[in-house]
Amino acid sequence: MADRARITIIGAGVGGYPAAIRAARLGAEVTLIEKDALGGTCLNRGCIPAKSLLQSAAVVRTMKEAGTFGVTCKGFDVDFGAVMARKDLVVARLARGVGALLKAKKVNVIRGTASFVDPRTVQIRESGETVRGDAVLIASGSKPERIPIEGIDGPDVLDSSQVLAMSALPKSAVIVGGGVIGVEFAQFLSAMGTEITILERMPGLVPGTDREIAAVLQKQIAAAGVTVVTGAAVTGIARRGPENLVTFSAGDRTGTVSAEKVLLSVGRKPDLSLLGLDRVGVRHESGAIVVDEFMETNVPGIYAAGDVVGGLMLAHLASAQGECAVRNILGRREALNDKAVPSCIYTNPEAASVGLTEEAARERGEVRIGRFPFRANGKAVILDETEGLVKIVSDAAAGEVLGVHIVGPHATDLIAEAVLGIRRRMTAADFSRAIHPHPTLAEAIMEAAMAVSDGAIHMS
Repeated sequence: MADRARITIIGAGVGGYPAAIRAARLGAEVTLIEKDALGGTCLNRGCIPAKSLLQSAAVVRTMKEAGTFGVTCKGFDVDFGAVMARKDLVVARLARGVGALLKAKKVNVIRGTASFVDPRTVQIRESGETVRGDAVLIASGSKPERIPIEGIDGPDVLDSSQVLAMSALPKSAVIVGGGVIGVEFAQFLSAMGTEITILERMPGLVPGTDREIAAVLQKQIAAAGVTVVTGAAVTGIARRGPENLVTFSAGDRTGTVSAEKVLLSVGRKPDLSLLGLDRVGVRHESGAIVVDEFMETNVPGIYAAGDVVGGLMLAHLASAQGECAVRNILGRREALNDKAVPSCIYTNPEAASVGLTEEAARERGEVRIGRFPFRANGKAVILDETEGLVKIVSDAAAGEVLGVHIVGPHATDLIAEAVLGIRRRMTAADFSRAIHPHPTLAEAIMEAAMAVSDGAIHMS
């Protein structure tokens, strides 16, 4: 490879732009190609705008619950247009930041759609320009999944991107799919005043989450006024006057629910369109690019990262994969360490986890479980956010922590301690003997670790 390696990166989302910055820092000459907006789905139509909306919902809850803290709130109004405008401002500010970072690192940004000509060359469809480098990193992201049911293409059936672009608040909505995206939209719209029904095909909300944690979250979502129907497979959507009639089957019964809008939240799939992968022989299975532990495809010099490789479609994992790929392109030969990848749900209460669920851990051998409820945590009582718990799953013999699962206040921030602990293969004793500041929510992690062996202090 030349003294200054030339790297072409397809996609400026969270799998691509951090990789471009890392490669530039390591001395490479980088060309970054993006067909849409810098920051990709996460920044423009996913993580960031959705969490901005959830913050507005949190302010509404604070206003409603102000009396608990001795503060009298004499009414308030929700300006949906202003809520959406603030979301746009947040996105724009962060997008400008991404652009400034790329410019500062002298990354050559090309707007357009990239397609392979050969394993080292891509062509920009819009201009015909070709870009050749020593290696190519594919980080083209994902797109919303669609399900083959009657009426799915109706004008009132919206995917996640369309929901984030709504100009008016619907009076009612049916959300098809109770995964992470579905429950987050449900909580936002419910807080704004929309009547919400979630139809989830699986037996419970947020499938794949530790069952105990998911059950607590589902209970709280229902308590907040969202109608939840599980085991419900949607069979059709039909327009009925000003509303849409959604038909579903649940076991041996058939049901219907009507609403102004229908929101599809049935997952995402890798976006391999227009890349021309077969032209260069890149292997892909079940719609996702196949890579090894170094993020390299079967074609030497072509790497892939982020949602295009399937599996866990998480922004932070995409960034880690992209950075791993460019390090390997530049000769560092480092395998991706994905032992401790956190998953977060930004609902109220929040939920977060890392490592094995209790169910998965028990399939591997004997385990010990430690739990600590937030109702026994001083900071949670101060915040008046006492629903939920910390749950630690550890190996029964060695004591190594295999998984940490949290549902409760600021769970998505608290999980970082557990990520580091699992990455460093810490035991429950290690967690319990680390001195935690008081009063903090993090003490609940310490107490859950104590409950694994010696018993928690603040729980009988």
